[in-house]
Amino acid sequence: MIDLQRKLLGDTVRNDAFAEALRRVIKPGETTMIDLGSGTGFLSFLASRLGAKHVTLIEIGEILETSKALAKRNGIKNCTFLRKHSTQVHGLPKADVLVSETLGNYALEENILEAIEDGKRLLHQTGIVIPAGISQFVCPVVTDRVQKEIDVWPRVGFDLDFTEARQIAMNNIYVKTMQKSDLLSGAAREWDSIDFSKKNKSIRTADIVWKAATPMTVYGFALWWNAELTKGVELSTSPLAPITHWEQIYLPLLKPIECVKGSSVRLQLNSDTRWKVKVNLTWTVRLLDQHNKELSVQEMDMKKGLIG
Repeated sequence: MIDLQRKLLGDTVRNDAFAEALRRVIKPGETTMIDLGSGTGFLSFLASRLGAKHVTLIEIGEILETSKALAKRNGIKNCTFLRKHSTQVHGLPKADVLVSETLGNYALEENILEAIEDGKRLLHQTGIVIPAGISQFVCPVVTDRVQKEIDVWPRVGFDLDFTEARQIAMNNIYVKTMQKSDLLSGAAREWDSIDFSKKNKSIRTADIVWKAATPMTVYGFALWWNAELTKGVELSTSPLAPITHWEQIYLPLLKPIECVKGSSVRLQLNSDTRWKVKVNLTWTVRLLDQHNKELSVQEMDMKKGLIG
């Protein structure tokens, strides 16, 4: 936990973005705030220094004790500390602002969607949620650089066949730093959009098709996200955005897809982050010819990757 907090607090892009978002919504002497998954308490302490009337920190981990000590050290007294899962919290006065920085490399892997959906019951009807929304993006990966890094199994040697182990490994998602040159130029697509002012479902799906303008080989897919923290303040994990501690997600394939001009790659994504699931991604990839006839299909599922 403390190493994660080290990475978070060492990320100036993240810190500056959240600080600016809080600066825009905190009304000195008036605003009350709830911090879901508060960690060290950094965001709560910022809110206090910006003049928040009161801040409630909700954190299930032992780091909450460190947070209490940090508040004392920094002379911050207008905080309440609750060591509970957010779903266990009831009876609080309605707050003006709800903030949850539980964003993962895969945006939803820490159940930010579920936490905020539940946490909105703790807000005034006109309360503000930070982040206000999340957009998720996907792009074909057309170099083998990352695939080679993870797909070591064919190179083990010693006259041994690791096919079954490889099957498990390839049905996982990988945190990787993608480069612009790895991506199909101009082909990033928004596959999911979450508006926290509305009710959102935990199962998110997409069906996207890319048509090959020239011959190309697709080795996998890259995922990243943009978060609108509040109006005019954004944070992004795009390979083209300022670098943060977050990286991108790589979805591998068992076999590269060889596309000729006019053929198409169809990607069907399914994300399930219900509390009982935690996180599961499936990705089904089809190669279609110029007449949309299916030439091949690969069905990948994180559940298959849990076997090992």
